[in-house]
Amino acid sequence: MGQSTLSLAGKRVLVLGLGLSGQSAAQYLLRRGAIVVGVDCDAKLLDTHAGIALLRSKGLTTLHQSQELALTTFDLIVVSPGIPTSHPHYAQARALGLNIMSEVELACLAITKRCVAITGTNGKTTVTSLVAHILNSVGMKAKALGNIGTPLTSAVDEGDESDVFVIELSSFQLETLSGCYFDAGVILNITPDHLDRYPSLHDYALAKIRLKDCLKAGGKLYVEDACLETYASDFGASKLYSYGYRPCCHIATDTLAVYQSGIRAFVLPKDYQAKHSHDVENLMAAYALCNDMGVSGDQFCQGLASFKKPPHRIEFVRTVAGVDYYDDSKGTNIDAVIRAVNLLERDIVLVAGGVDKGAPYTPWVTAFRGKVKAVCAIGQSAPKIKQGLEPHIPVTIFDSLDTAVKQAAALSKKGYIVLLSPGCSSFDMFSDYAQRGEEFQRIVNKL
Repeated sequence: MGQSTLSLAGKRVLVLGLGLSGQSAAQYLLRRGAIVVGVDCDAKLLDTHAGIALLRSKGLTTLHQSQELALTTFDLIVVSPGIPTSHPHYAQARALGLNIMSEVELACLAITKRCVAITGTNGKTTVTSLVAHILNSVGMKAKALGNIGTPLTSAVDEGDESDVFVIELSSFQLETLSGCYFDAGVILNITPDHLDRYPSLHDYALAKIRLKDCLKAGGKLYVEDACLETYASDFGASKLYSYGYRPCCHIATDTLAVYQSGIRAFVLPKDYQAKHSHDVENLMAAYALCNDMGVSGDQFCQGLASFKKPPHRIEFVRTVAGVDYYDDSKGTNIDAVIRAVNLLERDIVLVAGGVDKGAPYTPWVTAFRGKVKAVCAIGQSAPKIKQGLEPHIPVTIFDSLDTAVKQAAALSKKGYIVLLSPGCSSFDMFSDYAQRGEEFQRIVNKL
């Protein structure tokens, strides 16, 4: 679709939420002549954020969400991904039948480039980064955007030379998407997450599965085999392509090589062989999308050799007194922590906790048995973690990451691993998962 699809000049637009996506959307709208009002619940953000001050100088009007607002005076309402449907302005706008759109869809209406989309519970950022890296390695100009940290509206400008946009989508961003924008897509996995926002795991899954309705005609959707099996009735009659460990999958592995429709595409690099792991699954998902863009198995392997995972994803920090320290601050849900524990093949002292996201911690009891020797819990969720794991695994609650890491070090014997994998979001103690991971690394480097 072209930019003419949505005329913005002179239109009154309300932006709900002025975080990274909201600021980008506001700037995009102002550049196109819209009259923009931005609303946020964070008074400090509105008063002190330099980016918001700059937008005000360009014409943005800002209001605190407690201030009175006549929603019917707006032609369009753009909702940031952090704004739930229960938000008073959002709920009222829906009840009034007003024109509501996400920041992602606002951008998609103007995109003429090829786009691939990646969603799922765990691995989105790694797969998004890997696909963009591989495409660039074969000479295609690709840019990683969306939930990975660069809002889509910030890239939709005349003069951008990318051939392909590789777009990471969260369930929040998919909730309101209504058009067919993507040339191909992948759903990596669906496990419990964000149950503080969704009434049930099924509601969360349905948000992810919306991707099937956002593909262009002929666009392929690749779905992780176990996910496809679990939610088969929700995918309905859509034509889908699975990837996984069974030979019947469109993209399959026997843990030694990857096969496409039964024909060997490439031999797995040695580090990926002889294991069932999320790294292997991420690799298959990335290959599916890259191959859809014309990348061969050999080209994929060549690009993979120079790829480095994004930080804070089971990232080795250092060894101190025979104990290895790993930063998995991006492990923000129950299943992500289980995956990290499974990948690390030694005894572990786990540092976990933060803002609880609604799922029970009891699955950790079975997953951790015989491997996780103790848990040092922090943050708002710490009492719930303790209740869910004891008496099976000892849990001690700490009031800071610093004290938790130091106690984890004291509990560890030579050969142990201290793993930060919180299973929770970070916003009770840190601005985001990256700041939490950086603080963990700072503490470890001072031990």
